[in-house]
Amino acid sequence: MREYAKDKIMSICQSGIDCDIQPGKILVDVDGKHPLIQLGMALPWRDLVELILPDLKKTGAGRWWLGRKLKVRTHLGVYLLQQLLNRTDRQMEYAVKDNAAYRIFCGCNIVTKWHVPDHTKIEEFRSRLSQETQKRLANKMALHAVKLGFGDCRNIDIDSTIQESNMAYPADSCLLKKLGAMSAKVAGFFSKKFQKHIKDPVVVNMKEISKKARGYFFLAKNSTKEAKNKKLQSLLSTVKKEIEPTIQICENLNESLIKRIPWNIKRTIDQIRELARQYLKNVGQFLKTGVMVSKKKLSFHLQEVACFTKGKLGKKYQFGRNIQLGRIDGNFFFVGKCDSVQMPDKKSIIPMIKEHENIFGIKNINSVSTDKGYYSSKNEKFLAKKGVKEIGIQRPINIKQHHPKPMTKDCEEKLVNRRSGIEPLIGHIKQGGQLGRSRMKSDKAIESSGYTAVLGFNLRQLIKHQKLADGDKVA
Repeated sequence: MREYAKDKIMSICQSGIDCDIQPGKILVDVDGKHPLIQLGMALPWRDLVELILPDLKKTGAGRWWLGRKLKVRTHLGVYLLQQLLNRTDRQMEYAVKDNAAYRIFCGCNIVTKWHVPDHTKIEEFRSRLSQETQKRLANKMALHAVKLGFGDCRNIDIDSTIQESNMAYPADSCLLKKLGAMSAKVAGFFSKKFQKHIKDPVVVNMKEISKKARGYFFLAKNSTKEAKNKKLQSLLSTVKKEIEPTIQICENLNESLIKRIPWNIKRTIDQIRELARQYLKNVGQFLKTGVMVSKKKLSFHLQEVACFTKGKLGKKYQFGRNIQLGRIDGNFFFVGKCDSVQMPDKKSIIPMIKEHENIFGIKNINSVSTDKGYYSSKNEKFLAKKGVKEIGIQRPINIKQHHPKPMTKDCEEKLVNRRSGIEPLIGHIKQGGQLGRSRMKSDKAIESSGYTAVLGFNLRQLIKHQKLADGDKVA
């Protein structure tokens, strides 16, 4: 008999090649050790629902008992899953439809008349939650990790990071051209819809504005400052001349007429009324003095934006908000409230410690470590008064004031090394969420997306610790 090696011979089956795909039902067995199943069994769903119920009851003029019933367990599961995976609303709708484990996590077998929410309803549910509530959800996961024994809240590392807003680089030339385009949009709307309400037809010559803008954009790199300012002044004068009639129309609109205008045009009109004249004035002042006005607007659609210069490679300027983060043992994070866009580091120690007390309810903190940006004698005295045993606020070299609680060199080095470990973890939060650059388009949504990035990271950490507890290998 002729012998063949089993690893070299394979027969071929061609069944199904000439047939159409047939829809049908498939029974999928989801193992109890699936990470999402274990996570869903470990989460405090009742506590999470209690957190979000006040926000859900506020909407709809407070008559939350009317209309179709909202499947809170389903929407909350989709919301948590969305932050865990960092998916868009449409991607989440498709994912829950196609993935059996996602369905079970979202309550498929336990919610009566369960169905996959439409992507518009996913967005609507998330929008009903306030920034404060979404911050509490993120911090609730850190507290739950401590209760499960995966974290220890007595050791804290504090650092800040910049969450960049969803906006273009705020160069004056770009914003001037955008202001011209906004005015052209409004002028075109009035010329078509409200001809009776304006005396003369308003036209914004965008070709002339674009021509002046190109003259500035394509200047040689070695052009002198005087040449650049001359081109920018020419663009500013052209924009002023072209949009002045539109600004006057927007300022003279009565309330009855505004109610008849579509929401998108109304939003543009509000931006022109509130920002146009002051912005043109600020650009003119910059050209005269060479110094930017401190309160100059950096965006027309976002108000809570600041410029940060942290000296990072490839990121000389960053535009967005500063967010304060605290890490506890077990690599779980809690996030502080954004009381201001800048959130200076030196002024954030006290609010972060108070936030820690509100979340975990303990006052016996073993150690706190930060970088040099947080140093002040006031902060050291505050931590000493709170009974912190090891105060690891790194000191600048020129500080000669006596430390309230002196430590050994080994202890100082331990805290410095431990604090440096927060940097790559912040990178993971940015990579797995919207803490790096948000894709949201409003100030409220951008702030909320920073909190949800921390929520998603804490959920991923819970999954990792559950695997380690079961003895599974984690990469």
